[in-house]
Formats: sequence, C-alpha cells, structure tokens
Amino acid sequence: MQRFEVLGSDPQYLRDTQYRDPANLHARVALHAKYAKDTEPWYPWLAARIVWPEGGDVVEVGCGSGLLWANIGPLLPRLRLTLTDLSEGMASAATERAGALTDMEVVAAHVCDAQDLPFEDASFDIAVANHMLYHVPDPGLAAAELARILRPDGVLLAATNGPAHLAALSDLQIQVYGTSPRELVGRRFGKLSGGDVLGGSFDSVQWHDHPGRLECDDREDVYAYIASTSIAQEAPPEKLEELRAAIHARFAADGGVLRTTIESGCFVARGPRRPDACDGGDG
Repeated sequence: MQRFEVLGSDPQYLRDTQYRDPANLHARVALHAKYAKDTEPWYPWLAARIVWPEGGDVVEVGCGSGLLWANIGPLLPRLRLTLTDLSEGMASAATERAGALTDMEVVAAHVCDAQDLPFEDASFDIAVANHMLYHVPDPGLAAAELARILRPDGVLLAATNGPAHLAALSDLQIQVYGTSPRELVGRRFGKLSGGDVLGGSFDSVQWHDHPGRLECDDREDVYAYIASTSIAQEAPPEKLEELRAAIHARFAADGGVLRTTIESGCFVARGPRRPDACDGGDG
C-alpha cells in the first residue's frame, strides 16, 4: 500500500496535518463552487434526499468546517444539531458557522473518532457522513456506530464519489505522483463499495446519483486543488513544478479548458441494527 493510502486513513495525520484547519478542504471545495455544472446544486440536492423532522436531533460525523449547514440550514426546519470531527480546528469552525444560523440549535460539538462515538444508543433521528467514511480506518465499524446512535426509524445520509469522479484531475495526479484519491475512495467507501459497508448495519441502503461535470478555465485553480491533497503535500517539493507543467500541457491540449466528470452521490440507509440486535443467538 502506498504511503498516500496509509495517510488517507491515518487519524493522527488527518487530525494534525491534512485537516488541522479548513484551508486544504476549502481549496478543493472552491474548484467545485466556481466550475461545477450540475443539474442541481450539490448541497440542496443532498438535503432533499431525506425528510428532516421539525425539532429533530441530528448529528454530523466528520463535520469539516460546517459548509453543509451554511448551505442547507436556511432550507431546513428547526433542528437540534450535534457536530463531531477528529480535528478541533474543524469542529470549532463548524460550530461557529452553524451557530450563526437562526433556526439551528447547536447542541454540542465533540472532537472524537467516528469509530467510537460518545453518544448513547438511539440518540438521533438523522446522522450525516458527508464525504468522510473513506477516511475512517474501519468504515464498517463507523457504520455500526452510526447505526447504534440512530433511533429505530432514524436515517443515515452518507455521501461519497464514484470511480469516474474528477477523472481528469485523477489522471494528472497519477501522471505526476503515481496514484490518486479515487483508488482510496473506491476501495474503502465509494459508490461501488459503500453499499456493502453499510449493509452490515442497516436493513435498507439506497444509492442516489448526482451527476455533473466540471469545466475549469484557470490552471491555478486546478493546481491549488491538487496541491492541497495529501499526495502532493507529502511528495518531494520538486514534484510541484512537474505538476504545474502537467497541468499546463493538459490545458493546452484541451484548448484552455479542463473538462471532467463529477460522479458524486449519497447512500440513504434506514433500519439501523444495533450490535446487540445483530448478535442474537439460539437463546
């Protein structure tokens, strides 16, 4: 296994380096915000996959900087929100962002591991894991924890990507660094693998596609995206010049605009099974 793949699920590295603060995440989000050509904007589409109960108890695991709530909060009924992240910097940023919303009550923010959540059984109506389960050392264990803390009629909303996601950027990463995040995502918790992971802890798991495309006409934005990733940051510094050259060549070959597929979506999982319910025996 390449060093990048180890780091991609190393809690200490993710907490202290890659996601110590929102900077790297925001460099990648910016590319989507500026250049995505979706049939429906990502955040409202994601929120519309489920029904949010008025006054419901909601937890987001791996909340990042709280961008989800800044974008969907005005669309939702009043909710009681609990935030968790491995990174204190991220949890703090998310708390500030979500706390500014009028109808969102931020009940608590916890710095914790998704594999060992500090909540009692059946505490929440909805759990959200937005593009993060592929970073967990054991996604199946995290899925079991999410099932444990959901109420019997609770719902998990778990977003991830498919194998064609940002293929042009993946090709650039492979060209320069020999690997790309799509390998990590696909194997650990992607469109094709996530259903099996969740199926061990939920009775019903459905995938929802959110197809789109990205058209970028600024080489520096592509450079900023790739330079923010673990692959680039852990490589020898001279690789950055090689990356710039590869991006320049790709833009020249494509007529000054990089076009690529966006293959994102989410799983909606229902019927949570807690471990004590799964272990039944012959009595």
